[in-house]
Amino acid sequence: MRQASRAATARRAAMQHWRGFSGARRLPCSGVCRAPSTPLKHGAMSKIRLVRPLLLLALLLAAGCGDPAGSGDRPRAEDELVFLRAAEGTPPLESQTVSFVARVGDNARAEIRYVNNGYGYEKCLEFRIPGNGLLRRPDGRRFQRGDTVRITITVVDPARFDFRFEPSGLRFDPDHPAELRVSYRWADRDYNGDGTVDDRDERFEREFGFWHQGRAGQPWSRMGTVKLEDLREAKAEITGFSRYALAGGY
Repeated sequence: MRQASRAATARRAAMQHWRGFSGARRLPCSGVCRAPSTPLKHGAMSKIRLVRPLLLLALLLAAGCGDPAGSGDRPRAEDELVFLRAAEGTPPLESQTVSFVARVGDNARAEIRYVNNGYGYEKCLEFRIPGNGLLRRPDGRRFQRGDTVRITITVVDPARFDFRFEPSGLRFDPDHPAELRVSYRWADRDYNGDGTVDDRDERFEREFGFWHQGRAGQPWSRMGTVKLEDLREAKAEITGFSRYALAGGY
């Protein structure tokens, strides 16, 4: 009876332990995270203690969330990166600069588009600010409801997917960030420029993303990026103004 009682107690403890874990907090991820759903078998507490940390590791690896900010790459000098280039025959842009006024409490949106050439792929860049997104001015003052700010987006190099956002120092609420989307449909698929589209270029396409540079001459830092492959778009959450480009490394 005593052994049966100990076994029953162990089973109840194991079930409580697993129930507490299966209702755990959501993992912070950029992109889409899918966690495995295989349950733990009932067993002694000593097995649970071993399995739980292994399961946590498996969840992180399966979800691809070991680095939710997408910042695992070290900052890099500009000549260490390969920047996406516009393919031959890319239509010209309607404008290389767009300027608009954003108001606290109102959603705001801006676009940079290609000249319509009949292909239907006209959007180059789209930038959205939620009504509760503006947080601080460049001088550090908090925005109040109804305040406005003029925002300018400039194409730094029309041969690359490279953009500067001003005013420098503008900050967005991390809980309500702005969203940047850039279409790479017109990118040259020979990313490394060696004259051949091969496995290296396909691997690069899976791995490139947004990088940002605080000031001219500073290193570039990788950002969390979500790619919508069907649309051939990349998107990222923006919490402050900087220079942003689509790039990667071989």
